[in-house]
Amino acid sequence: MIDKNGLSKSEDWHHAHAAIETAISEMSWPSGSKGGLIIPRIVSIKPGEQYTDLSGKIRTWKDGKNGKKKTLRNGVVPLRQLFRANLEGSGWKAEEPLSLKEYFERIRKDDNLAQIFMFPETPIAAVLDPLHEGVGDFDFWLRSDRGFRTVVEWETGNISSSHRSLNKMCLALTGGLVDAAVLVVPSAMLYVHLTDRIGNVRELQPYFYFWNMFAQLLDKGLLAIIVVEQDGLIHSTDLRDFIPAGTDGNAKKSARLKTRKAPARKRVKPGS
Repeated sequence: MIDKNGLSKSEDWHHAHAAIETAISEMSWPSGSKGGLIIPRIVSIKPGEQYTDLSGKIRTWKDGKNGKKKTLRNGVVPLRQLFRANLEGSGWKAEEPLSLKEYFERIRKDDNLAQIFMFPETPIAAVLDPLHEGVGDFDFWLRSDRGFRTVVEWETGNISSSHRSLNKMCLALTGGLVDAAVLVVPSAMLYVHLTDRIGNVRELQPYFYFWNMFAQLLDKGLLAIIVVEQDGLIHSTDLRDFIPAGTDGNAKKSARLKTRKAPARKRVKPGS
């Protein structure tokens, strides 16, 4: 989306991109297999139909209240762990923190920069609160021998998480804290078989032009999205074949985890 000052042609970017590409292409499911990323396709089980649970027991889906189907989907976190293992094997660091302190201090001291970021009649110091200079860790980080800094975010959250990741990358590029930033997301074809509402390239595309406009604030910098596709799909109703789902957010909803309701309290009448 952004290639300011021709960074996409640099040797450092080619090295970083090759490492990312290799880490993705060497991922396999089931883990350890040599067939590539072969995952079960999404399956909807109707009430009365059978499926195999994670312990190997054959169960019949029952939902007498509303007749809803049970959806069998793949999770996303194990894929990220495969990618992480491959990247760390080539020298990348994981969970690298980003602080905007240095960047914000530079803005506060530079009248020209302050004017750019100033709200109407609001001092920049009041806008850039020193207590909020951190924007979370980057999933992966690589600094080359020549100082070229590349960061990568592998999407495991919902589409809002993808927007936060790209905004964080734009901030880092604008502040000169990184040279290249990459978001890895599933394709439209892969997305439907994963946790519901996971960040994906199809829902990000309408905003590409918006992020591309950040190039006007940069002297140099590269912002890219890499899209992951599966190598193949199988049909299965055995949950042991599926990539394990998480236990939070939409993954929890997908797994239909239920919590027990607290028993209702009895009301005591006055004088009883």
